[in-house]
Amino acid sequence: MLRARSRRSVALVGLAVMLVSPVSVTAAIPRFDTRQPSMLIGVAPRSSVDPIITVGDRIGTYMFDAIPDGIVVRSGVTGTAQVFVNHETSTVPFPYNPTAPTEANSQNDFGNSKLSKLVIDRDRTTIRSASVVISANRGYQRFCSSFLATAAHGFNREIAFMNEEGVDWVNRSGPSWPATEGADNARQVGVVVAYDVATGASRPIWGMGRHNHENSLAVPGYGGPFVLSGDDTFVNTPSQSQLYAYTARNADAVWNDTGRLLAFVSDDPTKQRYEDFARGSRASITGHFIRVPKFIATGRNPDGSDVMGDDAEAYFGTPGAYNVPIDGSFSRPPGATTGPSIDGPQWVLERWSQLNGVFRFIRLEDMAYDKRPGRSNVIYVVDSGRGAAGAVADGKSTNGRVWQMILNKTNPLKVTSLSILVEGDDNEVKTANEVHQPDNIETTANGIYLTEDPGSSQQFGFTDATGLNDGRRTTARIWQYRFSDRKMRVVAKVDQSADEGPTDVDSAPRGNLGAWEASGIIDASRWFGPGAFLVTVQAHSLWVAKDGPADGTGREGQKWTYKREGGQLVLLRIPNG
Repeated sequence: MLRARSRRSVALVGLAVMLVSPVSVTAAIPRFDTRQPSMLIGVAPRSSVDPIITVGDRIGTYMFDAIPDGIVVRSGVTGTAQVFVNHETSTVPFPYNPTAPTEANSQNDFGNSKLSKLVIDRDRTTIRSASVVISANRGYQRFCSSFLATAAHGFNREIAFMNEEGVDWVNRSGPSWPATEGADNARQVGVVVAYDVATGASRPIWGMGRHNHENSLAVPGYGGPFVLSGDDTFVNTPSQSQLYAYTARNADAVWNDTGRLLAFVSDDPTKQRYEDFARGSRASITGHFIRVPKFIATGRNPDGSDVMGDDAEAYFGTPGAYNVPIDGSFSRPPGATTGPSIDGPQWVLERWSQLNGVFRFIRLEDMAYDKRPGRSNVIYVVDSGRGAAGAVADGKSTNGRVWQMILNKTNPLKVTSLSILVEGDDNEVKTANEVHQPDNIETTANGIYLTEDPGSSQQFGFTDATGLNDGRRTTARIWQYRFSDRKMRVVAKVDQSADEGPTDVDSAPRGNLGAWEASGIIDASRWFGPGAFLVTVQAHSLWVAKDGPADGTGREGQKWTYKREGGQLVLLRIPNG
């Protein structure tokens, strides 16, 4: 997940970079391995980390681009694994201040989102070939987590899901940004993109919901596709994040978008939102999924244009019900100018959910199902919370939690239990031994693995007033929750040593501890041996390339700064993982 950052840093010495997106072609080479040190450190006993490829590394005409995030892995030809990596890039500035643009508040990436395919040698963890299989010119924004749905999940062909994590308005053709809200050539982002790994074809699946997607999780055991997805809302006061499900007859029906979208509703009138569960509560509720009208789910009018509030009112005949709030209680895109909250498909879906009593989380991130035999109906749902250090709505700070949702084993539309499994740090002062804003999640038969994406209030300065020896000071971590003892422990930490000094030509300030994150994480033990995980690191405060001076007058005369952040794909090994 990508958060706005306030500090920027140095160019990585010796890193080969490009200032434009590379051509989408395959490059075959003899076992490439990055020369850069690992950006992740294993802290579990006998753990190790092997860096595979670093942002800016070139393999022929291919370059590994910025903000690597979600990972999909499958078997390749003999002795190899095919690894697909999302790049959470966007040409929409994030954040953006049009009145006083600077490097700190008006920056974007050199290209839109893309999907890389790496063929990795399973014995030596070196790369045999690399290519871009969804190119930046498709106009997708901020691909976040990803998931590969297979026959085990009720799919009659393998489909990988990419997810746009954003609420921006972008142009359908030509340069993606700036775009005019509601214009004929514009669309609001927040769509699931399906990628057929066999044919290389890809397409948006509008009916999987027009919201701020983090991931789409296909759940096995129900005879056909049942895919969960959460709304990773950028505005979380008041709570306005929902959990959705998409059902279809088979993978072809998903591909052709003939399935249906549903939303989770609590059966308990006293527990309708995150805050209704007190810190550490052992409460459990039942619930069910209700159908979302196709018109609302797709967010598209019959002519293909995006649905606006007025369209929904005309469709349902309820004047005033879909008026857009002007008090800032619904999200305006990071790249937009200031003003009233935005209209469009995401607002229409949000308003429909409010009118129909859909359960309100704070900020849903990733999800995973239990890998132990007979327990795939147990779903772990990550909610990163508000990430606030002080008092917020309802008088509490919320830095996330992991929910446990148990689906009925024969009917996934019935929820037999929703409860808290892991409570994050809710103190106004950072707590060292609690998770700070969990983000991505993976499970094995032994436990759960959580990455952190600490917001600005959960980071630590290099010259913090609390002192350099304060035990709370830490970079972002990877946590393990073992089923055997139900305890949380840290198994890896992000290494920000490349960010520890003003050695670049701009003498930019170093990033806070926690400004980098380990993002995507996936169990790779089937391909790389027991306890193996593929992990992506996003080095947000480390720039390896930029175009545009600090006064904000960037290339093409635009008042924002193009940048390429550092990052890496690594193989983490944790014994008994």
